[in-house]
Order: sequence, then structure tokens, then C-alpha cells
Amino acid sequence: MSMRRRLIPALLLLTGFTISACTAILVPDQGDDNVERCNNSDECSKIADNRYVAQCVHGEGQPESSPKVCASDFEIVRCGGMAQGGDHVLSKTYNEAQAVQALYGQCSMENRGKRGCRPRAGGECDPGLSVSQFSDICDDPDDPIPAISPTDVGNIAIAGQDVMDQFCRWYFCDETFVCDNTGAQPTCRRCSGKDPTNYPNGACGEIYLQGERSSFYTDLDDANCNGDRPSAEAVFGPAPTFEDN
Repeated sequence: MSMRRRLIPALLLLTGFTISACTAILVPDQGDDNVERCNNSDECSKIADNRYVAQCVHGEGQPESSPKVCASDFEIVRCGGMAQGGDHVLSKTYNEAQAVQALYGQCSMENRGKRGCRPRAGGECDPGLSVSQFSDICDDPDDPIPAISPTDVGNIAIAGQDVMDQFCRWYFCDETFVCDNTGAQPTCRRCSGKDPTNYPNGACGEIYLQGERSSFYTDLDDANCNGDRPSAEAVFGPAPTFEDN
């Protein structure tokens, strides 16, 4: 089953105020409003779902003199190619991408017009595709996740970014997650925007090689959707090959 538009379901209910991107933890018998209050994060109930972490914060507009409340936020997960250690499945798969860097180059002439490639002479794309408003490649205007051409984001230097993104997608069970490179260390975050000039720095997108979505991506039927699987079990598709492209 396709997970194209799967979003992480709401883990917890919102209270009457907003806590940044967090969600207040509602606990029975914690006062009239069922909100768990705290002085520090160690006092908050542990969240079983490993995609989230409990934090002790003031809600937006909440007086500083009032008790803080427990809230959930996304766990900080490092996603750099070697961030999880040399024996980790992420590192091993990232090295597979590095070994086929030559595939992350410009589309051949026979693949012009395919998704992720420049249009054919006269600006023609394959049926169902049109030239992207963000770059001069052919793309599906109805897909919320745009195609990314390596030629627009560093050519072979981008090799392995698809692996890093797939790791985040798998861990958070959400195709809108990417490995954001803007911080000191690449970190999994939900993507924002479709401008390829901001990829891989948080923008949405999937890398296409010679007109085909990178084979490292998979659907998320076997992803960490219950938040109970370690990152070492992350699932990747096979490495792309010259024969396939």
C-alpha cells in the first residue's frame, strides 16, 4: 500500500493552548484538566513511542510563574551517513550509494522528458508531467513531494542523501521526513517547501536518477510506525545499478 500521503497520527490530544510544535500530555487524575505538570523533564511520564520525547515546558502565553506542563516533541535523531556508527545499516547503505556516485549525474539524452530529467527538445515531458515551476526538470504537478535532480543539488556530491532521507522516513513512518543538513549535525525533520535550492536543507523532495525514483526509497509498510523498533532495523531498497539506468 502506498504511504505517499501518510502523516504521523496525533499521538496525544492538544490542550487549550499551544506549546510550540509540542503536544501536551494528558494524564488521568492530574488535576481537573488532566494535564501532567512538572518542574523538569525527568518528572514527565516516559513516552513508549521512540519517535517522541517528553519535555517540561511553559505553554504559549502561559505565565512564567505558573507550573510547567509535560509535552511531547519529536525525538532528535541524527541521520548523517555515518552518524549511527560504521556497523549500522544506515552507514552500510550510505557507503553503497557512495560506491555508485556516477549514477548521480545528468540524465542521458534518451531519458530526457522523464520525471526528474530535463525536457526533450521543444520543452516536452512525458504524459502526466510538466516542467516544474521550481526548476527546469519534468515533474508530476500533483505529487506533494517533488522530484529532485542531482544536477540541481550538487551532482555526485548528493549521493547518499536519498539513503539519509529514507532512514528518517522509515524511523518516523512519514514520507514528509527528510534528513536536514542545516544544523551542526544532520537531523531528521519534517520537510517544508518544494524549492530545490533548499534541498537537502529541509526542503521536500525525492532524488530521481535517470528518470526513476532512487531505488533506496521504499514504501513504509515495514516502517517504525508503532515507535517500537530500533533504528538498526531501518529498511532500504537496493542500490541503483547502471543496468537499471
